[in-house]
Amino acid sequence: MMVLSKAAACLTVALILAPARPGFAQAPPPAGTTATAQQPEQTKPEEKRQPKRQPRTSKRQPSPSGQGSFDATRTSRDGGPTRQELTLAVNVLGGYDDNLTAGLGSGSGTSPDAMVSGATGSVDGTLGYFRGNSLRSVRLDTTGSLLGYPGNLENPAPAGSVSAAVRTPMGRDLTLGLSQRAAYEPLFNVLSPGSGSGPLPPEVVQPSPTTGLFERNSWSSTSGVSLEGRWGRKDTTTLAYAYRLQEFTDDDYGDNTWHDATASYRRILSSQVMAGADYRYSNGEYADSNDFIRPTIEHRVEGVTEFVGAPSRRRSYALLLAAGAGYLESVNAGGASFTSWLPIGRARLSFDVSSGWLVEGGYQRDLSLLQGVTDDVYTTDTAYVTTSGMIASRASLRIGGTYSNWVTPVASGVNDTMDVYGATLGIRFLLTDSLAATAGYYYYFHRYSNPGSLPAGFPAEYDRQAVRVGLTMFFPLAGTTSRQVNRW
Repeated sequence: MMVLSKAAACLTVALILAPARPGFAQAPPPAGTTATAQQPEQTKPEEKRQPKRQPRTSKRQPSPSGQGSFDATRTSRDGGPTRQELTLAVNVLGGYDDNLTAGLGSGSGTSPDAMVSGATGSVDGTLGYFRGNSLRSVRLDTTGSLLGYPGNLENPAPAGSVSAAVRTPMGRDLTLGLSQRAAYEPLFNVLSPGSGSGPLPPEVVQPSPTTGLFERNSWSSTSGVSLEGRWGRKDTTTLAYAYRLQEFTDDDYGDNTWHDATASYRRILSSQVMAGADYRYSNGEYADSNDFIRPTIEHRVEGVTEFVGAPSRRRSYALLLAAGAGYLESVNAGGASFTSWLPIGRARLSFDVSSGWLVEGGYQRDLSLLQGVTDDVYTTDTAYVTTSGMIASRASLRIGGTYSNWVTPVASGVNDTMDVYGATLGIRFLLTDSLAATAGYYYYFHRYSNPGSLPAGFPAEYDRQAVRVGLTMFFPLAGTTSRQVNRW
């Protein structure tokens, strides 16, 4: 479940210009030296003259943030100075959506109205507070938004969320993390995390703010706790637990709760290679279209290898490869239990082409549930690529795209499939240190092979294009002077 405007705002805030990296100042003269004149003195034959010229200090940039070595990225036991920040980010956007639907679903369940083309406008703001350092910190964020679709919504749709996160050491080698998020979301999104565990990897920002299909309000809550351990200089472990809850306000169809437990282990094999394993256990249930509560249990285990390197001072890369197996146990619409095994895997590459350009891409195969739309289990394959960088001293560009394929068996040799495409093109121009003008084009398309298995009114084919223009503002209210508005 995801708010259309919030996705647009997240994408807009994500399209913030990257600041130019400051150069290093020349090293000061050695301590104790003065500029006072000295009386001439005859040099003794056995003494060597001191050079009059100070040694030169290189102004070349170091390898970017130690990205070329795992040794350089190890967490220090000294958290550094404590900082405190209070910031406000605001986005004001307007534009036009071109929505084309075909083959509306004929099944039972939720009956949304297909969205029509028309103008749209949104405003959102995020107030954020941070206090801490790299070892211990507290973060509080609250976001509110209004989305208007005169051709689709009678009144602007409100949305909001509140989140808190705490991180603190426990002894010498352990770090405890606590988090909580509560949200109200008025638009259903087929790519929403609430609609399943895919198709996009959790690290990826939604590719397009154009995926809201119809108005359906829901409340959601996520509570989490994690414990990170560092054992010597090469070994780290992470244990985490999260409880997720989502409830729709119109009826119970799609309501879901999940308990997630994860464990990971990493070992540094060399300065550029790290290996380990990840395990995830999920136990949840959701209400299907017949108000039947369907329990689901998932297991995932993967072997992981990570590589980093820096071919030059201006270029660096990070590569992650993972492969394993996924297991899902659930019940079908008739109440009969079933199990499913699937090879799963993921890959992610991030490459700093230069000091101002970054290219990222990845792939993931997983098991997913499209809750609130169908009651089937899908095998999902997802690929994405994004690139961003400076095109002028005050202008930056971001281009991205995703593709996802969903497959579920409905009979022997017969599958239902869904293809999902997303693309975005955005440009941002920095007007002042706290104000930027933005413009973006967004594209979303999905096609479902069997309209009869979809809820009544849900489009089996949906083609949407959107244009957004507006302003992004960032205000450091207290404790900071960082120029966040010019970051992607």
